[in-house]
Amino acid sequence: MSLYIDHKYTNLLSSRLQRFTRKSRELYNFRCPLCGDSSKNQFKARGYLFNKKQQLIFKCHNCGSGGPLKVLLDKIDPTLSKQYSFEKYREDAGDDTHPEREEKVPVFRKPQFKKVGCPSLAELGANHPAVKFCDVRMLPKIRYHDMYFADCFKSWVSKYDVEIAARLRPNDPRIIIPFFDKEKRLIAAQGRSLEDSTLRYFTVKIDKSAGKLFGLDRNDPKQLTYIVEGPIDSMFLPNALAMAGSDMDDMGQFYARDVTFVYDNERRNKEIVDKMQKTVKKGFAICIWPDTIKVKDINDMVLDGMDILDIVDTINTNTFRGLPARVKLNQWKRI
Repeated sequence: MSLYIDHKYTNLLSSRLQRFTRKSRELYNFRCPLCGDSSKNQFKARGYLFNKKQQLIFKCHNCGSGGPLKVLLDKIDPTLSKQYSFEKYREDAGDDTHPEREEKVPVFRKPQFKKVGCPSLAELGANHPAVKFCDVRMLPKIRYHDMYFADCFKSWVSKYDVEIAARLRPNDPRIIIPFFDKEKRLIAAQGRSLEDSTLRYFTVKIDKSAGKLFGLDRNDPKQLTYIVEGPIDSMFLPNALAMAGSDMDDMGQFYARDVTFVYDNERRNKEIVDKMQKTVKKGFAICIWPDTIKVKDINDMVLDGMDILDIVDTINTNTFRGLPARVKLNQWKRI
């Protein structure tokens, strides 16, 4: 059974679904039209469509409604629902008179060579310390191709900035997380120590004129973007960027975009609280974690057993802007 028809009618329906976004190739998110999600918070979007056994399934994490795509079509547009049923019937009957419904075969493109100058984690053996480090933290294995390993981080940095390298200690093996811009050019890199040393993260700017945002090479500006603190947390979320220490003054490029800032859950950390207050003051949407979340960041939530969909749902449900964000933030930081 082809998913083409389901995707086609989801796109036809999308303009009538509030806060509709495509999170990934086979995951859509929107405000549930059956329960309305919330009359108090316009940012709550707990309706999802996802692929299960080669058909898109609807599920609302607020009212619990669910079923095949047709459930939504029946509710929103009965005429469109009839057209959908007719196309599905012809597909099941083996009618091949609609060549446009044939799914395009993805074109394989040879990956661009990224001049990082050391092996990716995907090239290392399962027993390598860097691979074990990421396995223990349950990082998505698909991202092992985007992380690298340097036996001597100081030596690697010296190829780009001798002065900074001089301040680093020798014989310090680190995982290298490269930052690429939209044109796939290497602009910065973060070295993650394999030990819980005093300097766990060290970020070096390779292009001094560029910003210090991680994930620009993968980000779709037309979709909702989550902006988190660290690159590792961003690897768990769809269409996410990481600030990696960037100042809020560098975030002006996002004023006209649909973004949600997601800070660590550290209400007693003055630096984080100050950043959150500045984010709210600038008018951005922000996630304020509920009291049910007891751990510090997204990676910890994954380690604590939370599903990625539940984490995304928690973020969307607890996103605020303007006065509601100020009130919620004041309550959050006092607890």
